[in-house]
Amino acid sequence: MHTIFKSILLVSLGVFSGFALAGPNWDVINSARAAAQQRDTTAAIQAARLAQCDQMMKKMGSHPMSSGKDAQPMTPMGPSEAK
Repeated sequence: MHTIFKSILLVSLGVFSGFALAGPNWDVINSARAAAQQRDTTAAIQAARLAQCDQMMKKMGSHPMSSGKDAQPMTPMGPSEAK
């Protein structure tokens, strides 16, 4: 019984030490770095677009496009879908 247990333990240690000595998988690490850089770049572009949109909305808010009793409120959907 002890010899079976020792054999299993020895094989397990051999397998785990093989994993430890194999080293890191650089292809996986580099692809993860590239994905993170792409995500950061995309987030920066989106933040710049939102800032530009905020500036345009502030300009539109200070200069109303139309006035009067027939003027429709501005909605994200547009005048035909707002009804």
